[in-house]
Amino acid sequence: MSNRMRRRSDRGSVAKVLHLGPRDSTSVRTSRAPASKENAVTERAIAAMAACITESAVKAQAQRSQLGIIQQLLRARACYVVEYVAGRNELQVAAAHGRNNKLIAAAKPGSGVAGRAFSEKKVTREGALVAAPLLSSHGVTGCLVLVSAGRAFSDELLAALAAQISAASEVARLRDEAMRRNKDLQTAVSGLKSLEKNRDSLLANASHDLKNPLTTIKVYLNLLEKGKLGPLTDRQLKALQVCDRNSNRLLRMINDLLLISKLQHGRMQLHERPFGLKDLAAEVAQSFSAAAEQASARLMIADSPDAYVRGDRDRIREAISNLVENAIQHSPTGSTVELKVSSNPAGLAMLSVSDHGPGIGESNLEHIFDPFYRARPVAGNRSRSRGLGLPIAARIVQAHGGRLEVVSKPGEGATFQIHLPLFAAAVTPAEPAHAPGDGAVLIVEDDADCREVLHQVLEDAGYPVVSTESMAGAMSALHRIRPAMVLLDLMLRDGNGRAVLHFIRQTPALSDVAVFIISGASDVGSLLGGKGKDRIDGLFEKPLRLPTLLSTVASVVHPAGPARQTEADR
Repeated sequence: MSNRMRRRSDRGSVAKVLHLGPRDSTSVRTSRAPASKENAVTERAIAAMAACITESAVKAQAQRSQLGIIQQLLRARACYVVEYVAGRNELQVAAAHGRNNKLIAAAKPGSGVAGRAFSEKKVTREGALVAAPLLSSHGVTGCLVLVSAGRAFSDELLAALAAQISAASEVARLRDEAMRRNKDLQTAVSGLKSLEKNRDSLLANASHDLKNPLTTIKVYLNLLEKGKLGPLTDRQLKALQVCDRNSNRLLRMINDLLLISKLQHGRMQLHERPFGLKDLAAEVAQSFSAAAEQASARLMIADSPDAYVRGDRDRIREAISNLVENAIQHSPTGSTVELKVSSNPAGLAMLSVSDHGPGIGESNLEHIFDPFYRARPVAGNRSRSRGLGLPIAARIVQAHGGRLEVVSKPGEGATFQIHLPLFAAAVTPAEPAHAPGDGAVLIVEDDADCREVLHQVLEDAGYPVVSTESMAGAMSALHRIRPAMVLLDLMLRDGNGRAVLHFIRQTPALSDVAVFIISGASDVGSLLGGKGKDRIDGLFEKPLRLPTLLSTVASVVHPAGPARQTEADR
């Protein structure tokens, strides 16, 4: 559209807004309209200018529309807006409407009608020109200038019209600033998502890389402690037990850091099923029997009916373990740590862990579940909170729709109580799906030490074993043999172990082979519940618990021969 056509269109739209047809315009030019009619036209003009502020997405467009309304209202030959440019100390023309006129020009502050209006911050008249300053919260930003107005008007009216133009500029500025900030926020969010993704990847890889050597250390410590690698003196056995205890401590630190990150960001996946709390409490107590003996404390499970809940058994076990470990740590010599299971009519199952330690001070109770909080010790207590165990326990219970409470007084010990929704029915243990089958155990593990010790342990237990370090080696072995069981590490040097799993599940002759994942990755639990080509039969988190591993292998694979005997066995 040409400039001439655009001006005609603007005049037509302005006349429509002000309800001025061609006859009305002529009558206004030849005779003075009644004051009431002039006021109504002025009011409509100001309302139309206000509408331009929100209807026009671009400042220049809003200013042109507003200038067209002003020109028609005051019957000026032209009108224009100048804006101050600090870098050049000049008022530059930003928008104009009407006939081309040599009076439409830039100005310097203090010079000419626009410059004086800008500097003096008031309406200024000079010959055919009238200028009004554009005022905003940031001061004077420019001026509105009229050329040869055909209608008399007051300074107040021109100031009101200039205020509408200032408002359009301010709204446009705020809109631009909001868009800029929105883009900045989008960039920041994108950066945070990238950082979170990188952090998760780092945690997963660090977990895997740290747990590989821990697996080797713990398995060999277990073999040494049981005398599988030769007789030990009492002094050597004590040293081994200290090493084993501290390797467990290191493992717990790694797991705690990974788990608290998942819990804080709501990314922990729960694999729910019904189970009894009493059996779980007995299992936890058994696993801490050595630690309790070392601390000269006694673990006891109170005689009571079982209570059944639905949830992730492994996670609840971890929560109870943290409470038991905390109780043992703060129990005086010769005291008892009691685990008790109960339920109430409100439909809640409860498991409490009580100790007879120094207790918790009142000032520490409200912070006891805060991560990394170190409580002020009461008399005779080193520290009630020494890490992430209690915060993790609280968050695991909360993720199951329950709560963790603590009751304690200095000198009277502490009782931590887990409350979980009660599951209505008792739980019948599942029968094994199949009897152990014949065949080898295929180990796919790229860590040489871990692979070697697993190979040795399973061979000593009487199982035929084939081991390989790579995805290519696994594929080659699967073309030659049909294993009874596959122990598969997913993070292999030459590819993703999932490709091996998919090959097994999609090959008819291998599709029913039992595949157990062995991994130290932090997100390994997400593999449970996979379907189709992602189906697995179970997983072992590194470092591997040797008794659990051997028990599971025994339920899947039939030994080919008697277990090897070491000198210690003889």
